[in-house]
Amino acid sequence: MGTRFNVFEVLQIAEEVERKAAAFYLEAAQRFADRERRNLCHRLAASRTRHQQAWVRLRREYSEHTRELAASDPDNYILSHPEVMAGLTCFATHPAPHNRPMGHETKDQILRDAVQRSRDLTIFYHGLKEFAGGPDSRKMIDNLILEEDLRIRLLSGSVPPC
Repeated sequence: MGTRFNVFEVLQIAEEVERKAAAFYLEAAQRFADRERRNLCHRLAASRTRHQQAWVRLRREYSEHTRELAASDPDNYILSHPEVMAGLTCFATHPAPHNRPMGHETKDQILRDAVQRSRDLTIFYHGLKEFAGGPDSRKMIDNLILEEDLRIRLLSGSVPPC
């Protein structure tokens, strides 16, 4: 049947995605000399960190309520390492250098990039649904998609049209 993720594991993946996203924006902030663009990147990182913390709380609550944990399968590397799945996103640890802010982007370009990265995450989460271990897992992934859609709407409201 292949790899199937339960709700606990889906949330572990989401936590890792948010951790990588926050690290991405913190690294990007260091590339900008001016305070405005640095602060924008810091706000994007803080938003991702808040989501990571929310997923951590939700995973704990879910586990306490259902007693469900991550599957322990030493033969399935992916189930044992959520960072593997999170590494497939646009926030991977070492993407190509041209896929990172270089420090000359405008505020609008940073926001457009953030919107595109959230769109890319929705595509990732839609693909993750193919590996959902049941209706609860699919519902949780739908919630992750809704959160990214909300982020897209919020950020898009900050971006002037091209």
